[in-house]
Amino acid sequence: MAAPQDSGSGIGGGPRAAQRMLQLQNSLVESLRTKPFSRITYKEITEGVDIDRSTVYRYYNHKNQVLQAAVDVRLTAFASRVDLTFGRKESIDGYMGRLVDAWIGLWLESGPLLAAASGLGAEPGPPREWWRERIGPWIEAVREAIEVGRFVEELPEDGRPAGPLAEMTVGLCLSTFNRELTVERDEEHRTMVRDLLLDAILRIMGRR
Repeated sequence: MAAPQDSGSGIGGGPRAAQRMLQLQNSLVESLRTKPFSRITYKEITEGVDIDRSTVYRYYNHKNQVLQAAVDVRLTAFASRVDLTFGRKESIDGYMGRLVDAWIGLWLESGPLLAAASGLGAEPGPPREWWRERIGPWIEAVREAIEVGRFVEELPEDGRPAGPLAEMTVGLCLSTFNRELTVERDEEHRTMVRDLLLDAILRIMGRR
């Protein structure tokens, strides 16, 4: 079965449809507790819900669609509670610390799901475009913060384009979170990871 190009189900809304789609998403989340996304079959996801098999395909017809929809739900909620704007009273250190803490919280909530999405985003074609659109606002926010940081002379104006630095920053965060926050870690380890990551980010920006 060919992978779809987007996460839309192609059906109308309504409470019943929303509930069934949520059941399928939650089934995927449960499956990710025991195995990587690449080893999970669509059959396993559908067997985890009490929905007739013929009905299931009205909502999603590929496991990628289930993953994308589940990630979209979580990223929408994240966007509603986290301000990505570099505030006037923030230092670049404080701003990046705030973003890193928010992203860590997101990964602690949904790490395996987001790691699977990152992996899907590494594939060429529509999956990569889909993931790029999801993290695009993060990259743009960091790019703007770098530009502002340079304007107020918190960061050096060293001639490096802000865009690639922002991409490098977000990429470093994603790879660190997927490696360190998708498995059980104690609080001390997470704090160490957070501090080392923030230090690396500020070095990339030329702050230290």
